[in-house]
Amino acid sequence: MESKTGPILIGLAYLGLVVFIMLFCADQTSSFDDYSKYWGLFGTLIGVTTGAIPTFFFKAQADQAGKKADEATERANKESSKAQLFAGAVEPHVTAQIKADNPTLFM
Repeated sequence: MESKTGPILIGLAYLGLVVFIMLFCADQTSSFDDYSKYWGLFGTLIGVTTGAIPTFFFKAQADQAGKKADEATERANKESSKAQLFAGAVEPHVTAQIKADNPTLFM
């Protein structure tokens, strides 16, 4: 199980940055009109960054899932090859009996 500390720290740091920007904008202005101008400037950057952070983590999860799927496919192919080798080593009359006993497996 991998550590969840990194994403949590990144999330908290980002939240701290947003709060800092809000307080900075409030400190630099004396009216709501001035505040909204500052926030309009930083708000777009915050919105883009807020969208990019989840995208990064979802892509990392998708890459990890793809890797696991590739490994599972490789293992399944190996097991299939082993089964075929064992089946080839069985005497023909035993193979015919297995096919007769399990017809749904050999369709």
